[in-house]
Amino acid sequence: MKRFAIHNRGKWMLTLLIALSLVLQSAVSALAAEGGADGTTAESSLGPPVFTKEMGQALEDAERLLYMQEPLSDWAAVGLALNGKEVPDSYLRAKADELLANRGKYDKVSELARSMAGYAAAGGSVNFIAGLDLYPILMNHRGMEAEGAPGLALAHLVGNRSVSGTLARTEWYSDRIYYKLLELQSEDGSWALPGDASAEGSVAATSTALMALAPASDSEPASKALRWLRTQQSADGGFGGASDTALAVIALSALGIDAAAWTLPDGSQPLQALLKRQLEGGGFSESEGASADMTATVQVYMALAVYKRFAGGESALNVIWKQPVVADSVKVSVEGPEGTIAEGRGQSGEALASAVAFLKKAGIPYKLKSDPEGGQMIGAISGVAEGRYGGQDSWKLAVRTKLGSWLFPENFPDGLRLSEGDELLVYYGSDNTAVLDTIGIEWDFEGQTVLGSPIPAGKPVQLYVKKANRRLGYLIAPGVTVRLAGKTAVSDAEGKVSFGALKPGVYRIEVTGYRKTAVPTIARGDFTLRVFSPELSAYADEAQVSSWARDEMGFILAQGYMQGIDVKGKLLAPKQALTRAEYAALLLRLLGEEASPKTGKTFSDVPADAWYSGTLAKAAELGITDRTSGRFEPSRAITREEAAVMAAKAGRLSTYGSAERMAFSDIDGLSAASRHAIQAVFEHQVMTGSDGKFEPGRTLVREQAAAILARLHVVLYADSLIY
Repeated sequence: MKRFAIHNRGKWMLTLLIALSLVLQSAVSALAAEGGADGTTAESSLGPPVFTKEMGQALEDAERLLYMQEPLSDWAAVGLALNGKEVPDSYLRAKADELLANRGKYDKVSELARSMAGYAAAGGSVNFIAGLDLYPILMNHRGMEAEGAPGLALAHLVGNRSVSGTLARTEWYSDRIYYKLLELQSEDGSWALPGDASAEGSVAATSTALMALAPASDSEPASKALRWLRTQQSADGGFGGASDTALAVIALSALGIDAAAWTLPDGSQPLQALLKRQLEGGGFSESEGASADMTATVQVYMALAVYKRFAGGESALNVIWKQPVVADSVKVSVEGPEGTIAEGRGQSGEALASAVAFLKKAGIPYKLKSDPEGGQMIGAISGVAEGRYGGQDSWKLAVRTKLGSWLFPENFPDGLRLSEGDELLVYYGSDNTAVLDTIGIEWDFEGQTVLGSPIPAGKPVQLYVKKANRRLGYLIAPGVTVRLAGKTAVSDAEGKVSFGALKPGVYRIEVTGYRKTAVPTIARGDFTLRVFSPELSAYADEAQVSSWARDEMGFILAQGYMQGIDVKGKLLAPKQALTRAEYAALLLRLLGEEASPKTGKTFSDVPADAWYSGTLAKAAELGITDRTSGRFEPSRAITREEAAVMAAKAGRLSTYGSAERMAFSDIDGLSAASRHAIQAVFEHQVMTGSDGKFEPGRTLVREQAAAILARLHVVLYADSLIY
């Protein structure tokens, strides 16, 4: 469908879109309950709010113009989503291209907020765009105060609805923005636009600020603003131009106030004033007698869309700021009363739906039952039903976020949800059955106790196991079984276990609390322990490492991902070609996965007794390698194309922007799967090519593999407490 360009003619008119996309719950707030504080009532003699046929027709007529925009604007994307219409996929890809190109850096905070709102409206996650998290960028924007009340209000609205999974420190936070906004309120209750020498109140600025104040428990600042806003109502029932009127309608709806109840003695009211501005062809004019204006058209469209939701008792927020369901984006573990039933990957979104989808895909029988709240819960899995041990034991759900914290259904009345990178635990137990919270790691260095992982090779290690129940976290976990490097130990009264020295590498720590005649004391869980190799300077050929690769090589040695190649481990061989089997082994270490037992043949050319047999079996199980040909060619040097494909599969890297953004001149003849993988590693900045070429057929050497692993580590673990 052909679309035409939008022209932005008002400095602050774009705020309508953002605020609209973030309108909070439309339930009547304390402001509405105040009745005549602003000279009106939320529910007047007109009765409940009504979205009329005339309003519906106006939406339909204007909608055709929104779809004709080329490119589609951010605020048009939000408007379409508000009205329950599809946002073209081309917008999502183009916006991702823009965000990946500028890494979320915009001169104005309003530009960033607008982009975040539009991208979320189209179904994207602003907290993960090929590893890019826009929340800390927004909250550290140096221009936070430069745009005055409108900029602060937008940042507050967007920031509150895009809770980040990052550990990055932010200069601004919700309360600081909120109180700064209150400081800028004038005595008469209004807010002015920035740069206004007269400091006169602005309908646009005041309406936007009112949206940010909507959820506040103290409604006095908002009541003052409403009283001022009522004084700005013009003779036609509006607030001057169509854009200002539309913005006021959105603000009133956000506060639970029916804009149609703001009637003048002659019956004029804001919504009627908007409809009178619609011209033949569906567009709206900014002022009476003027020609159609696309900015006004988009903004009025959004005002009508949000009023439609308000009149229907719906929340615009849940429609606009919902996170997309992404397949294979979360880790799922199903832990029975006596052992693990299944492990694998599942979809993000609602936790119970994710659990059911995983069980169906794995072919595991299950039953659902009604819960006390009228919803559903898991009643049985693999024939194990509730009450197995004669008590209140049953199947339970818990979610561990990327930051390592546990979430339980009882704390989320609207439903427990999973975001990309989270973990879903489906386990059998009672309310006293705990989940694995943290593993404290201690080792000795020159008589001093050192905390944390990675640990050095050749040093005994002590682990302190902590658990979390459905009320408290970081509790001592005595009497649980801990397995590490093929050895097991039981934690003492302090939750401590000790293990001997380990070689460099990556190990899985498994913790279980199984009991023969009772529910487990702790649901099975695992952590990754990294044992680092000697530092770069310890290798005889460290001078051969290219200057661009030294930092990344040093990093992966410190993570235990790579070791020396000779018996004594003193040679790195940074320029040596890497075999396909060796590369697969590096990726498994990065993922914290252990090799499978060497039983049977996964590939026809992989001997069962080869050192890499178990490694390739696990890689095939995880989908890192392709088994369709039946062969793997383990000893052949791996190419950059093959490395990209395996890295994308190992990291489960999605693509976000358009394929054209890569602009590599040497990949046109590759398969669609290879081009997709190259786009994924390019967008995540894992492999970027040079001079407009990717060099897909070039052999990968060890220092290049080190760089890939270091960058992939950042993508997978940078925001996690569990390294």
